[in-house]
This record gives sequence, C-alpha cells and structure tokens, in this order.
Amino acid sequence: MRHFQPTPNASLDDSNTSDTESCFDTEGEHKESDVDTEPTDIDSDIEGYNDTDLAWIAGEDNAHPPEYYLDQENNSDESKDEDEDYSANSILLLDMIESQFIRYCKYIQKDPVQVMQAISLSTLRAFFDWMLNQRRGKGGRRLAGIKSANTLGTYWKVFRLVHEKAVGEKIEGKINRKMHRVLRKLVKEHGLTTEKREKTAMYIEDLAGVLQTNLTTTRKKYTHGRHRIQLALFHHLAAFSGNRPSALLNLCYRHIIVTLLRDPKGGPHRILIEFTCEFTKQYLGMKDANTFPLPEIIFDPSLILSPHVALLGLILADKAFLAPNLTSAEKISGLDIRPGYEQLPLHLKPEKANIPVFRKSIKTVYGWEILPDQQLPYSTLLPWMKKLGVLTGFPQITRPYGLRYGAGNAFNQSGDVSDALQNMMLQHAKIDTFIKHYLPRRVTADTRAIVSGYEPQHDLMRAACRMTRWIDPDRPQELTLEQSLSVNQDLYISRLVIQREKWKRRFKGTVTQQPGYRILSCKIFNARQRQRVVALKQIQDRWDLEHPVDEIERQLSGLKFKQEVKTTLDLDEDMPPIQKRLVETIMTLPGATLEEEFRRRNAAINAVAAYCNFQEGGAVARPRGKPTNPEQEAAEAKKRALSAAMLSVYTEKRPTICFVCLGEEGLLFEKRVYSFASPGDLTKHFKRKHLSNITQGNMVGCKVCRMSLDHMMHLQNHAARIHGTIS
Repeated sequence: MRHFQPTPNASLDDSNTSDTESCFDTEGEHKESDVDTEPTDIDSDIEGYNDTDLAWIAGEDNAHPPEYYLDQENNSDESKDEDEDYSANSILLLDMIESQFIRYCKYIQKDPVQVMQAISLSTLRAFFDWMLNQRRGKGGRRLAGIKSANTLGTYWKVFRLVHEKAVGEKIEGKINRKMHRVLRKLVKEHGLTTEKREKTAMYIEDLAGVLQTNLTTTRKKYTHGRHRIQLALFHHLAAFSGNRPSALLNLCYRHIIVTLLRDPKGGPHRILIEFTCEFTKQYLGMKDANTFPLPEIIFDPSLILSPHVALLGLILADKAFLAPNLTSAEKISGLDIRPGYEQLPLHLKPEKANIPVFRKSIKTVYGWEILPDQQLPYSTLLPWMKKLGVLTGFPQITRPYGLRYGAGNAFNQSGDVSDALQNMMLQHAKIDTFIKHYLPRRVTADTRAIVSGYEPQHDLMRAACRMTRWIDPDRPQELTLEQSLSVNQDLYISRLVIQREKWKRRFKGTVTQQPGYRILSCKIFNARQRQRVVALKQIQDRWDLEHPVDEIERQLSGLKFKQEVKTTLDLDEDMPPIQKRLVETIMTLPGATLEEEFRRRNAAINAVAAYCNFQEGGAVARPRGKPTNPEQEAAEAKKRALSAAMLSVYTEKRPTICFVCLGEEGLLFEKRVYSFASPGDLTKHFKRKHLSNITQGNMVGCKVCRMSLDHMMHLQNHAARIHGTIS
C-alpha cells in the first residue's frame, strides 16, 4: 500500500514525461482510439423524459441501485487507477524507492511528508548518498548495493515519479538539471561503474548449442522432465517471435491454435502452430496482442530447433486435444483434409483453456508433480538459462532477453520484414527504440570490404559476432574440492568458525537450538559462497588470459593436436533410458523419403510426450567440504535406477523391465531392475516365470500398483493395459 496519497491533478503531459518514464520503456503511445461500439448501441433518447418514461432504469437488468454509483463517486481510491498505468514490477520499484525515502526520513528523525513537500537539492543529495552507503537491509540482510551509474540514474527517475504522486507536481526544472551534476559526483565518490551491461544477442547457431546441451546434459537436472521440454519450447518461441519473457510465460492453451494446413504448392499437409501473446509489457493500458503463425518445416535439418515437436509433445502429454482418439503423433500423421477445405483445425479442450503451457512443479509424497494451474516464474527460468549457458561453454551470461535481441536483429536485417512489421512484432512504437536499446554496439557489417568495394564476407562476420565464437569446452565451470576448501583460509571466515566452535563447546548437545548459533552458521555459509564466487571468477579470468598463451607455446614447440571430427553423439553412461530415447529420436538426420521423415517426426513427438511424465528428481545435493561417501553414492545410484525403472513400466509403450520382479523387494537389486533385450524377451520371461506358476486359488496381485487381482486373466489384462507387457 502506498504511504503517500497521490494527487489526482498530477500531469504526465509536459516535456519531461519521456525522460521520466524511460526507465519503464514507455516507447510512446498512439493517441487514436480503437472503439468497436457504434453510436447507435447507446440509447440517447432523453428528450422530454419524466418519472414514468425512466422507469426502465430501475429494472433488474441494470443491476445496481443509485447508491452504488454515488458510493463510487464519493469513496473511490484514485491511486489504484493510477497504478494501473504500470506493470507489477514497475509498481514494486516505485514502492521500493518510496519506502527507502521513508526509512531515510525516520533515520534523520524528520517527517517524510514534510520533507517530500519541501524537497531541495541538498535533501536529494543526502538521500541518494544515504542509499549508496546502505550495506544491510531489513533483518540484517546483506545488500548487494548500487554498483552502476545506470542503476543510480534509474532510481533518480523513479524518485521523480514518487515525488509527483506524493506532491501533485513535478520537481522543478532547475533542481532537475542540477541533480544530474550531483549524480555524476556521487558516481565518482562511490566508485560506481559507468560501463553498461553488454546486451548479448543469441543467434540461431548459439540457440542450437544451448538446446543440444539442454537435451543431452546430465549435469543439470530438473525436478521434473517436463521442465526440460518447457525450457526448449521457451527458447523456440522466444527466438522465433522476439516476445518478452513475461509474455511467453503467461501463455495458456487458449492462446494456442493447432491446424493441419493444406500446402498451396501441392506438397504434404503441414502442421501450423499459432500462438497469441496477450500479456505484453504495458504502460497506459494493455498493448494489442500479436499472433505468430509457425508452419512446420518438412525435412527439417534439425528437430532440435522444431517448436512443433516440443509443443505437440506437451499437448499429447496433457491430453489436451479435444478429439478423444487423437493421442499420438502417428494419428496426427494419418489425418487428411477434405476436398474443398484448406485446413483441419485440431481443437484443444475448452476446459484446458486457462491452463498455463509453462508450469512449475511441487514436491509431494509421490515425488515431484507438475502443478495444473500455476505458471513457471521468471525467477526460476533465469537461473536455468544461466546454468545452460555455462554448461554450453559460453563466457557470456545467457539471459532470456538475449533471445529477444537475437530475434530483433534477425528481423531488422531481413528484407522480408519492414520497419512497421518489426515494430509491431517487438511491440515498439517506433524504430528508435530498437536502435537505442536492441541494436548491438558490435558492428556486424564488413566495413573494410564495403569501403574498399569488395564483396562483404557475410558468413565470416556472422561467425565473428555470434556467441559460439567464444565457446571454450575446457574453461573451468566450477571449483574443485581443494579449491572449494581453500576459502576457509579467509581471515573473516576463520574468525567466524572459531566463534562457532566456542558456541558448540558452551552449549554442547543443544547448540543447534540456539538462535545465535544459527545466525553465525548462516553468516559462515554466505561468506563461503561469496568467496567461492570470487575464487571461480579469478580462476576463469586467469584461464582466459593464460590458456591461449599456453596453446600458442605448445604449438610453437612442435606439439600438434588431432583434427578429429565426431560423427556420433557421446552420451553419458548415467543418462536415464528415457532421456537416451529422447536424444536419439530428436538428434537424427532428415529421412530420405516423406514416410521416413514423418516417422522421424512422430518418434520425436512421442518421446517428448513420454519424457513430460518423467520425474528427474533435481540435482542431488552434496555437502561441501566433505569427501563423498562411496556407500552413500551407491545407495543414491540404486535409488535413481529404481526410480527410472518404476517410471519405465508406467510410461513406455513396450517396456523391457518386468513390473512383477520390480515389485518384489526380496529379490536382488540387479534382478529387480534388469532390462531385457527386447519387449518380446520380456513377454517370454513373464509367461515362463510368472504366469506358468499361477495355480487355481493362488492370490495374485501387482505389488508395483499395490493392488490385488482376481485371477490370472485379470493379471494379464492389467499387465497389458497398465504396464505394456503383452502375454
């Protein structure tokens, strides 16, 4: 809730508006109205009215009595209407600056309302100097602090909005101009960096590398397999549309249209995906929603870049098609379009209209499950993308906006996209926004060739500007155990550890119940984490400087490296079988014939749908500073293998693991999770080992499902229908 009541006459129309609002990317707004209602829709015949003529006003269809509207006139909170001009994140920023100003006034023991009304240059300088000196926040929490001049400038712009809402008028121009000089002095006094963060664009070659890492890595584990597919789909939609991350994360099934479209050139029917982003960044009202159609590419060189495979797999996993028998990719391939029609809509279920496409997971007694109605937050997406960038080998930090920058640059360089269409797709009012905020400062044109009159080397320039240029697979990505333990030699950490040891001796047996001990342990943990981040950064910087020199010296000394070209994909030995199936079906070359290509696409879609039901379980946390216990490692490995086998007998169409043996806890572990060479071998085992031993009157059941069955035929039916074991 706001502490200052905004004044209704606050104007946003003077000359300073664009500068003040620039931190929210206002981008200018069109003034034209877009009203669909015709004047005849409103009954305006009010001449010569009397009480009898207006009796219809009190009718039931008009809902509310006069008192309802009088109450709105007298008691409405206009601050809520003004807040609607900004997004939720912008309002949080406004509230943060306002609360900081109130804290400052309490610190100097002054009334914040009076100080705000009598604002002066000296007050502003003191307030921002106080903000720059803050090291601890609420509850003693350590603050990251203001580190860049750009952040300080943004806070100043936000403060001007806070002042305008509190007082009802803008800060006068004289103070505003002088404040810029004050901010420059504060930047020098506090040593703030003036370098802007590089807005790295992720091009299609970079995207392919990240998606391959996401598909094949076992070093990054998600809680649920669906997240791995969702992250791939997010990359696809962001890269091919240039939408903002928040707009894509808000996608629901009502925003998705799937259609089988006739090829106007007489080729095979194409699957057309259309998605509409409603929740785009807004200022002064909701922006118009854009719809992006993505037609399928037959003989796609890489299915890893196909949004159709990822999205259709998710739809099949959610059983979202309205047609009850449309349950697999093969059935989609079997559809045709009637003569005289140009399309066949593949409608989704109306009851799934408001279900988010990108959803988060939750831990339950049955493991990790996907929530049916809660969207994936940006705070979860961002660290996933950063980790993938590290595993891919990028020295740059990968962020969701990198996909938007890459798409914007591709649109700008394409002859098929006009400036007007580019502005519409990126939700910009004019091209100036792209030039100022999106166009990379690294020049992508071959200027020497252009000036000299030569043919520009487009491919070479593209290779020089994309992120994959800087990939270094050998660059350190994390600390070794010895390097991690070395942070304990820090003097500050050593003193904290000594203090904690004293607490242990003083409160032997009950020390963990002491608040002071817990606070001290938290300080030690945070200090170690900060030191590890610094240590890894130093090691990486040293590697970036010294590794090329070492490489040059080795080659000059006569040592050569092998020019090996890999023709096969190396898969980790600990990769679950269901993930291997996912990789092997997506990382395939186009088929030689149309039938082979459809089989390739269908296998990939079905593998995606199956993987969406797989619980990865997340990364296994290992205590730092202690060597791993071999017995504990073996137990964890067994647990993971058992979980993968359990999922296999439920999700695979024809599994190779016996569900009866899996449920027998008394068997040797190797026999419980044994995988036969083929489903046919499993059928032979099931008949010989289990069905042949059932006699009249024997109790039968499925220990995996924890249910009893009436007789052998019941067991055979259950095995085929639930566990895919045919007998």
